[in-house]
Amino acid sequence: MSTATQPIGVIAKLLDLSDRRVQQLSREGVIPKAERGQYDLIGSVRGYVRYLRDQAVKAQAGAPDYAAERARFIRARADLAEMEAEEKRRSLIAADQIEAAWIAVLALLRTRLLGLPDRLAPQVFERSTVGETRNLIRAVIREVLDDLAEPDVQLDSFEIDGIADPEANSAAGAGGSQATAGSDDQ
Repeated sequence: MSTATQPIGVIAKLLDLSDRRVQQLSREGVIPKAERGQYDLIGSVRGYVRYLRDQAVKAQAGAPDYAAERARFIRARADLAEMEAEEKRRSLIAADQIEAAWIAVLALLRTRLLGLPDRLAPQVFERSTVGETRNLIRAVIREVLDDLAEPDVQLDSFEIDGIADPEANSAAGAGGSQATAGSDDQ
């Protein structure tokens, strides 16, 4: 196969470049130069095609696709509009409201459960069998859980900071616990 050399003008027209750009690419080693003002036709085409491939790979690796980013942006806007519509229909609740409601429910559960020993101790003491005691404890636990399951519980007005540990804040509760503990020790 013979190597055909062509003047810079032919190479520039073939590659759709200016003469100056062909010279720059030649200095960068992309297009091989055969002799003064003459360029190897096949080598020039191959070198330029290789150069364009490398540029495309670099562009894909570094820069995001505009069309894909725009589609992602449009989807995000549509999702946001849908969430706002659901919030207005009251079928969507903000995460901080859900968190506050769960905190309130769990705090109420904690308070009720911590009150069980003081409430049950005298009744358990009166039971004559283990079966009766077990049934009493189960019934009271179900009662507490049923109270929490009722939709009448007002979580909006429930004051989380006002929840008190009955053993820590109540002197009577603490005394009652000590009195009960004292009677158990005897």
